[in-house]
This record gives sequence, C-alpha cells and structure tokens, in this order.
Amino acid sequence: MDKEDQTATNTFMLNTKFLLILFVVIANCIEPLIQQNAALHALYLGIYTFHIPMFVMVTGYFSRNFKLDVSGIQSLQLIFYHYLIFQSLYSLLDALAFHAPGVRYSFFIPYSLLWFLFSHFCWRLLLLLFNKMKHPLGISIILGLLVGYAPFSGTMLSFSRTIVFFPFFLAGYYLQWDRILKTIFRMNKYVSAILLLSILCFLNVMLLDPKWLYSSFTYMELASIHWYTGGYRLGIYMLEIVASCCFLRFVPRTPSLLTEWGKYTVYVFLLHALITKTAISMGLFTYVHTAVQTALVLLLAPAMTWLLLQGWVRRLCKPLIEPNLTFWKRWIIDKHHV
Repeated sequence: MDKEDQTATNTFMLNTKFLLILFVVIANCIEPLIQQNAALHALYLGIYTFHIPMFVMVTGYFSRNFKLDVSGIQSLQLIFYHYLIFQSLYSLLDALAFHAPGVRYSFFIPYSLLWFLFSHFCWRLLLLLFNKMKHPLGISIILGLLVGYAPFSGTMLSFSRTIVFFPFFLAGYYLQWDRILKTIFRMNKYVSAILLLSILCFLNVMLLDPKWLYSSFTYMELASIHWYTGGYRLGIYMLEIVASCCFLRFVPRTPSLLTEWGKYTVYVFLLHALITKTAISMGLFTYVHTAVQTALVLLLAPAMTWLLLQGWVRRLCKPLIEPNLTFWKRWIIDKHHV
C-alpha cells in the first residue's frame, strides 16, 4: 500500500470509527425500549449485525504497528489502565445507583461494554501467537465456531467474545483494505440499502435472540447444545459480513469533521454509559411511549455523541482517559541518577 492509499484508508477508517461509536450509543439508548417496540427491536438487532464486528475490525487495522516493544507495551498499559479504572468506577456506581440486574462485581467479569477493553488487550497478545501461523484467519474462524461448545460460562474473562470476534480483528490487521474498499465502493448504494433493509426484515421475522449477536454466551447458555450448532454461528458470521460490507458502502471517504471526531471515540465509548445507565436507573425510559418520544430518544443519541466529543469535555476528562503513564519511568531514572 503506497502512502497515498494508506492516507485515504486511514481517513476512511477514522470516519468508520465515528459512525460506529454513534451506532453504539444509539443501540444503548434504544435497548431499554426494544421489548415494547418491534421497529426498535429490529433496528437494535440490525445495528448489532455490523457495529461490533466492524469496531473490532477497525481496532485490528489500527493495531498494525503493534509489537512487543516500548510503544507496544505502553499501548497495552493504557488499555489495562482503562479497564482497571472504569471497571472499578462502573462497578461502584452500579452498586450505589444503577443496580443493573444480573451484574456480578468482579475484575474477571467485565462490566457491560468494558468487555471490549479486556478483549482488545487479549487480541493484541494473541497477535504474537497468530503471526507465527500459516493461516491465522482461517484458524481463528474455526476457533470462533468451536468456543461455543465450551462447558463453562462465556462471560468469564470475556472469553467467548474475545475468541468469536477475533477473526474480525485479524481481518482488520491482515487484509489489504485499499483493495477491499475499492471493491466495496463499486457496490451499488441502492442494492446495499435494499440488503440492509432485507436483513432488518429477516431479523424481525425470525425473532433472532440478541444473545447470538452478542457472542458472549456458549451454545449451552443459548440452550442449543447440538453437534451442528456451530453452523448457526457460521451463519451469524456470514450475516455480519454481508451487513458490514453494506454499512461500509455508506461511509464517507473524504476527510471531514467526522475524521477528526474519529480520533477521540474513546471518550464517547468510556463516558456515554454514565449517561444512559443514569437515565435507566432514574426510570426515564418508562415515560417513552409515543412515536414522538421515541424519535426524541433517537435524536438524543447523536446529540450525546456530539457532546462527548467536544473539546471542553476532552480537556476535562483527559487526566482520567489519557493520563501520563510514564511516571514509573521517570521514577526509575531519577532513582538511578541519585
């Protein structure tokens, strides 16, 4: 990939990151309403067919320079820091205020969306092993199918999601995205839109259990422990790939404000649940009944995303989210000089 193609691909991936975090916020905003609204339920499932796989893929793409050197260790250190701090913060807030059902307070069971941090840490370490293999992507897909047969809970250490979504991380890491994007851009937008709408209709008719798209549960936990159940997950993989390609067709290619916002999605990712879970614990979603009220919720999601990307929010939260973690180096150097 020449420098021009790489710059264009980086721009596209940053635009994709912003749109994906927007869909993450939308999905989390409408989740409390999906049991009472069939349209929102279909939209929720539709978002889940692409937003996690593509977020993992983009994460893999931006991990291409990862090595177990000083820079690589620092990146792992920051991921671990985010997990440690926000796992503690969200667990404390849940115990005091949120009281979300089914939550177990443990550093070995990531709280809600924080599974992504734990898995990201593991994906980078797994790269060191899979880089030595001849067919890493194929092997990761096979592991993604087989992990569902595990006889223990898939939520422990985010084990299931780490393995199931790992093929998308490797796809972002290995594939020649400049060529893939040229193929995707040749797709007709109308065909892509029709395919996405068809997926929404299919999900609405089939009444697919969202747990299949979460990928955090074993086949036993999904009450589908048969020898052929891995074929269901293979079907989910295929559905996710089709939906993801259709989604990518609508991502802007040129640099814009979206590109700049794409650099700071970590702020939205780590902070937006503070707002949504507070609203849930206050019972605000119980007042949403009409179409106008539902539309307001859908509008508040991008407004929240925009708010958390503002410069003053980043400046206020930077010490927490982007701390200077080199203090230990300075301490060692100072001690050595003394």
